[in-house]
Amino acid sequence: MNILLSTKSIKLIIEKLRLALLFVLLLSISTSSFGWGRTGHHTIVDIAQNYVTKSTLDSISKYIENDSWHASSTWMDELRGNKQFDYMRKWHYVNVDKDKAFSPSIENGDNVVTQLDSAIFNLRNRRNLTPEQVTLNLKVLFHLMGDLHNPLHAGYGFDRGGNDVRVVFKGKSFNLHRIWDTEIIETNQYFEENISTKVKNTKRRKLKRIAKGNATTWFIDTRSALPTVYALSSDTITTEYLEQGHPVAENLLFLAGVRLGYTLNDIFRKY
Repeated sequence: MNILLSTKSIKLIIEKLRLALLFVLLLSISTSSFGWGRTGHHTIVDIAQNYVTKSTLDSISKYIENDSWHASSTWMDELRGNKQFDYMRKWHYVNVDKDKAFSPSIENGDNVVTQLDSAIFNLRNRRNLTPEQVTLNLKVLFHLMGDLHNPLHAGYGFDRGGNDVRVVFKGKSFNLHRIWDTEIIETNQYFEENISTKVKNTKRRKLKRIAKGNATTWFIDTRSALPTVYALSSDTITTEYLEQGHPVAENLLFLAGVRLGYTLNDIFRKY
């Protein structure tokens, strides 16, 4: 039996197909400068919550209200495309070549190091802020503490933090930045177990050493991972490469979580 479709039905089918193709295309695009992806950012705030005091937790809850720590940690990524926040676009990273030193004035201060320090400063002086401004600075702190501890968000300028380095992973083309945003975590079957062990077994004395410093010194720590990031024997991401990268990524996420927790305690300690 022949079924004749109306012009309206045909247009609807074409539109659905167009949207489906667009969705597939978006999935296939290698994302850039989305530090750690959701799993990484969620892991960092989960780690941090092991180290915040009850008083700190209560203070933060007052400001983020209905938002979870998870939602707050990825807010800066999810608002991209919202022109109201275009001014934050460059805050996720800083590119510094091998022979150069970090300067707070890079990109006129629109870089992850300067803006993380700024958020911490603002929160320590929150008497001068509205509640809405405190909430915004908390979300910036949650997110940028993670981005700063991703080595390709503290990478080199010549390849735009690995965005210009093409690699093959599972038969598909990616950029190196994408590998260190998500795949380095997603391919680690022991990820949760190893993070849990670090949280359980790291002594308080070591935690306090980890938490010392500021965004500039933490930037230097993150940069020390770059030799591992660029240890590519070919343009193909091998099992051996991933296995070498897994403990590096675990450690950076742990450092970020500890530093976030201790920084929040310092910010919200009683005046």
